[in-house]
Amino acid sequence: MSSGPYPLTDILAVARVHPFYSQEEYPPTAETLNQVLLKSKEEAGSSLELKSIPLLRKETLSKHVARLIVDQDPRNGYRQQNYCTVTGGGSGAAPMMFAMDSLESRLQRAATGTLTRNCGLLEPGDWVLTVHVSGNLYRVIEFVTEIMEKAGAAVFCAGADMAYQDVINTMILYKINVLAGDAAQLVQVARFISSLPKEQQQLLGITKVFYTSDMLTPAQRSFLRAVLGDIIICALLASSELGGIGVASSTLMAPTDENYAEYIYDPRVTHLEVIPMSIEEPDERGLYRSECTENLPDGEVGLLAVTNLYRLRNPLIRYLCGDVASIHPLPTSVRTRLAAAEEDVQHYRVVRIYGRDRRISFTWWGEYFHFNLVQKELRTAKWGVLQWQILLGSKGEPDNPDDKMEVRIMRSPEEHVGINGLLPTKELTIQIRKLFKVYDFNEELFSLTYVSTLDGFERSNTGRKVVNFVDWRQ
Repeated sequence: MSSGPYPLTDILAVARVHPFYSQEEYPPTAETLNQVLLKSKEEAGSSLELKSIPLLRKETLSKHVARLIVDQDPRNGYRQQNYCTVTGGGSGAAPMMFAMDSLESRLQRAATGTLTRNCGLLEPGDWVLTVHVSGNLYRVIEFVTEIMEKAGAAVFCAGADMAYQDVINTMILYKINVLAGDAAQLVQVARFISSLPKEQQQLLGITKVFYTSDMLTPAQRSFLRAVLGDIIICALLASSELGGIGVASSTLMAPTDENYAEYIYDPRVTHLEVIPMSIEEPDERGLYRSECTENLPDGEVGLLAVTNLYRLRNPLIRYLCGDVASIHPLPTSVRTRLAAAEEDVQHYRVVRIYGRDRRISFTWWGEYFHFNLVQKELRTAKWGVLQWQILLGSKGEPDNPDDKMEVRIMRSPEEHVGINGLLPTKELTIQIRKLFKVYDFNEELFSLTYVSTLDGFERSNTGRKVVNFVDWRQ
């Protein structure tokens, strides 16, 4: 068996006998995997086509993973030689513990590191300090660190809990030139830097920032450059389930004021399809379709479906990651500036990401929150929430770089607390902060307001209805 990327025919052969895509109870073990592939080659005439595989949604994947990851049956290949992590869990439900073959995961990180280096984001001589979040089973700092090291950089893992003054002192002491983190974290570090004496600011030698998760807004880009100077802004498109997908750099594709970001990806590592948005429209029974044989052509906008060509034992095929996107050829002007060999560059393409499908989710502080699950939590009977509202950004300040979120709650009167199990306000506050992933390092950007009347909410101009979600960042 090769070390990846794997032929699509082999990945589809495994899908035929994998619970994610079939009625089989268990995935193949490492020992039985070769038998599956040999049998597939013997039955070459009955091989599957990619479009015949149903689209895979996170809800479906979560159900399979929840069963397989705790099943200790020796036939269960899902629990063998794994790299384990959790997704962000920003939807309010329990974060999804996700397992993948440890060797396949390492090989994919190496491939993403190669892409990062080939596109000039990082190279030997770059020293990076990352303030990414990690811990509590979440391994993003380790994931990003390995990719950056594969690209040739040296990496210091500060994490999200390191005091910003210590972050700055470390960067000055070790002559670190790259600051890495989620977009919102980078803005917060830059805000701290802006408060320092000019003499200390001048000791910093930051030439690049490297961010993940949600896209930087034009206002945030402008703020970072106002504080840090004429820096190169680099980005990694990735997720816990899929690993690295693509990379971006302001030196290759200058960011615009449009609401999208462009990433270079390698189709030999990740196969991307753009699916019509209508796939997310429920039928008369309220169900969503999974079968889709229609892909949109280059340039047309739809939902992104991802097939990972480094996942053989537990394939991820046509996975709907929630992003709205379009696919484009790599511009010649970019192609000629890449340091990679032509044998690699000829394969590269561009995926334009417009962000999450706002009909189903929103982002704050690098976390994805699904509306339906947030609504479900806020409707918990013992919480006593009568009305709620989520406000992102600052009213009347679309250019404010701070990634703020305010949650406004109107709940049952205080005298009802304790009746029918209603939580005290203090306990409810704890639960809401937990729901929205509020920690010491981001709590200054979060506020929770309890209101007593509907006048305490932002309301529509026409029907004076409470608008559950307002994004002032746009």
